Amino acid sequence: MKFFVLSVMFILIIGGCGSSEPTDTSEETNNTDTGTNGSAAQEEYVLPIADNYLTVSDSIGVELGDSNFVFGAIIAAGFTNNGDVAILDMQKTSISLFSYEGEFIRSIGREGGGPGEFRMPVAFACYPDGGMVVADGMGGKLVYFDENYDYIDQTAGFVPSPPAQIIALTGTDIMGLKPDFEQTEDGMFMGFTVARWNNESSVPTQIFYSKMSPFNPTDLSTMTDDILLFTATEDGLVFTSPMSSEDYSFTAWSADGEELFTYEKDDFERVAKSQYEIDLETEVVNARMIAQGMPASMANWEPDPYKASIAGLFVDGQNRLWISKGTESVNAFDVFDLDGNLLFTAAIDAGEAAMKWTTFIGKEHFISFDVNPDDYPRVFYGSLPE
Repeated sequence: MKFFVLSVMFILIIGGCGSSEPTDTSEETNNTDTGTNGSAAQEEYVLPIADNYLTVSDSIGVELGDSNFVFGAIIAAGFTNNGDVAILDMQKTSISLFSYEGEFIRSIGREGGGPGEFRMPVAFACYPDGGMVVADGMGGKLVYFDENYDYIDQTAGFVPSPPAQIIALTGTDIMGLKPDFEQTEDGMFMGFTVARWNNESSVPTQIFYSKMSPFNPTDLSTMTDDILLFTATEDGLVFTSPMSSEDYSFTAWSADGEELFTYEKDDFERVAKSQYEIDLETEVVNARMIAQGMPASMANWEPDPYKASIAGLFVDGQNRLWISKGTESVNAFDVFDLDGNLLFTAAIDAGEAAMKWTTFIGKEHFISFDVNPDDYPRVFYGSLPE
């Protein structure tokens, strides 16, 4: 599932607009518990028919024991350029680095406002040639680390926040999806921009998409019309897709912003969410917004009753475009070449637990986690088909 991305976006925008400081939200959070403990039943597990099935080879995370392996709130996970596992824990305010075999290597960053510190990390990306960049949502900056993951630099001045999703390109540039905010005589406007940045300025060097709409604090769901999912190759070829429940499409852009082609699925049919999915999405998004400081009166997320056609886009190390299908109950993918030709389909075969997983595709491996686990936070990973 990808709805945790929505909660991060709203936290960053409203935080930049001057919301109240975080407060004790245990009561409000408990009152949102309508999904996992409510009367709605979880939909039946069905493994989609696919050409290839992805299987889990290992996991990282324990309920009790070594603190390096105990996580609080996993919000992102991925692989470094040499195949190590990186896990962003919002509660720890740091990134934990492990070998592929699961051995702890080191922690990257810590809570604070100084060099190499974060107020609220929301995303990270690893450069093809080594090193990492971290988006500090509440710090309004991008923080850069070298190939040894030691702090080297930062770019500040992002308003209301830096990109909330980022992809590191060859060199020091990044591609990102950035929340935007504007107050005019006509009212308050909010939206999102997909653009390219270098490490010298908060001003983008190339904008691929930007849209602003009137902001209604009593109906945050209207903002989903402006959200664009995206991914990029290491050399800057960009793919975007609207977060839509009405059609299945994605667009390819050259590194200089020229539209190359748009793929549209002719036989796409809308799929309604189950009541369990609606309740769970409402619970998780509202609870996370409140926990990160949003006033409870503004945490009023109302899900689209239909599933998004596309839940995510990724490019692997073989230049294959992975489209995560939002209409399936478990993680399933259409895999294309970079010219928009369907190569094969894939799905994660990991049982009923995988119905709640969020999955990221790396160069050679996939990595998954549950943003709201019933037991304890951990990541699961395995290899991609050749």
